[in-house]
Amino acid sequence: MVDVMAGTVLHRIPASNGHYGPGASQSAGDAHPTELQITENELWLLSYYRECELAGALLMGRLARETDDDDLRVRLTEHCAEEARHAWAWTETILKVGGTPRRVSETYQSRYHAAVGNPSNLLEVLALTQIFERRVVRHFKAHLRWPGTHPEVAKTLQQLVDDEVGHIRWVKDRLDDYAAVNGETVVKEMLDRFQRVDEQVYSELGQYADCVEKLVGPKRGSSDSIGERLRRVAADSLGREPSEIRLDASLVEMGVDSLDLVVFMMAVEDEFEVEFTREDQKKMRTLGDVAANIAKSEVGG
Repeated sequence: MVDVMAGTVLHRIPASNGHYGPGASQSAGDAHPTELQITENELWLLSYYRECELAGALLMGRLARETDDDDLRVRLTEHCAEEARHAWAWTETILKVGGTPRRVSETYQSRYHAAVGNPSNLLEVLALTQIFERRVVRHFKAHLRWPGTHPEVAKTLQQLVDDEVGHIRWVKDRLDDYAAVNGETVVKEMLDRFQRVDEQVYSELGQYADCVEKLVGPKRGSSDSIGERLRRVAADSLGREPSEIRLDASLVEMGVDSLDLVVFMMAVEDEFEVEFTREDQKKMRTLGDVAANIAKSEVGG
């Protein structure tokens, strides 16, 4: 799965995790348990996996729409669909262990993006995907070995590990083709670059192993203005630099299409903990309009 990153993080869960009752591994069809069979910490971790898969699907879909490479367009579209299936697999798993997905405020992808931005060419897309998918496989295999892992969680982990191997294979083939034309050195340098970023991100996340909610739970307040925060959200969602974002610019002027708008509005609602109705969104023509609606909502709250 990619997520310019995803379903990855944290080195371990305490051995006390995974306290589930008799028969927890049995499928109950649509009759899901009403009592949580894993710890709250693990529930947050599974919710994080789920959110990363969703982020990966959106990323792969955007890249598939933008690439001029016909074969790559097919591969990325398939990858997008599989990421979405993985997000649903984690949703089902959470339900089967008696939970509901927590609302997650950041993903592995967002940390990658903060470090390297959006991939801007074919080599960056391939190298970043390759490094990330390897991390996913290593992490999920490690999770499978954690003491007390719930059988339903273990089943999903194994399913996704098997899927990720296919991702790594097609990306490796494309990297080999690129190296044959452009030289192995340029490919190795790009892979090394993203490997360093991945190691840094994964290492930073390790400190949250025992308290995942602190990492991905509800966002804390910010002293920055609404406008400054909105610029950052827009830049991250649209693949721009914050300095390029103007509050008086129309969404159309910034090239926001229907898919971009969905991603952007989701990110805004997460950042400011607000919810816009369909009628609200129809009236918002510029980022300034969005900011005004956020301010109105905060005053009303």
